Amino acid sequence: MRTGSPRTYSALRRVYYEGLRVAEWHLFGSKLQELRWRMHRVYEDSHGDPHRAFLTERIGRFAPFESILEVGCSCGSNLVALALAYPDVKLYGVDISAKAIRAARRTLARKAAAGPAALFVRRADDLHGFLDKSVDIVLTDATLMYVGPDRIAATVAELARVARKTLVLNEWHLFQPHCAQRAFWHYYHWVYDFPVVLGAVPGVKAVRVEPLPGGLFGPGGGWETYGALIEVELCSQRPAEPSQT
Repeated sequence: MRTGSPRTYSALRRVYYEGLRVAEWHLFGSKLQELRWRMHRVYEDSHGDPHRAFLTERIGRFAPFESILEVGCSCGSNLVALALAYPDVKLYGVDISAKAIRAARRTLARKAAAGPAALFVRRADDLHGFLDKSVDIVLTDATLMYVGPDRIAATVAELARVARKTLVLNEWHLFQPHCAQRAFWHYYHWVYDFPVVLGAVPGVKAVRVEPLPGGLFGPGGGWETYGALIEVELCSQRPAEPSQT
């Protein structure tokens, strides 16, 4: 609850978030975000968010494809949309939260027409069980914005290791980096200069960044300023079947 004057509230809010920034960047790294998401409430009522249809349509531009992995799948809303749009495509989902994976299984079970997906508890920088180049497309949707600078390089390298054709990243991008800055912290979220972050990743052929169209997210929160679709073309190799252990 807000107390006192708006100016006092704003000052306290700035101090609070500055404390979190210092703690995450200089002391604990991504461990704070990990703890938050392992304990975070899972929302299962976001299936109609307009950005899901946008992502589903954009992924369709990379057809033909046989498999998609969503890293940070939460309760499975994107997987439902993808399954309905591409019923013959094998879907995989991973999330750091066991609660989220249980919710995703419930979601897919309710949406029987959407078909099944293979779901696992994994960290984004440790996709063990998935072989190199074992899925055609790897998707993230507001996932890398919670990965700190201590792990972002390893995380995008792991995504590129698993994907055969492309990465589709719906994230916050630093459109106007200053002082050669590749990362910026904005109210509990990380904003990256993705061409720089991805520049040293083996197998990356091209990186395309474009602002998200208006109306996909509600006002405020940073999506109007930083929201971007990042499409990463990879050096193609013959896909292998993912392990499910």
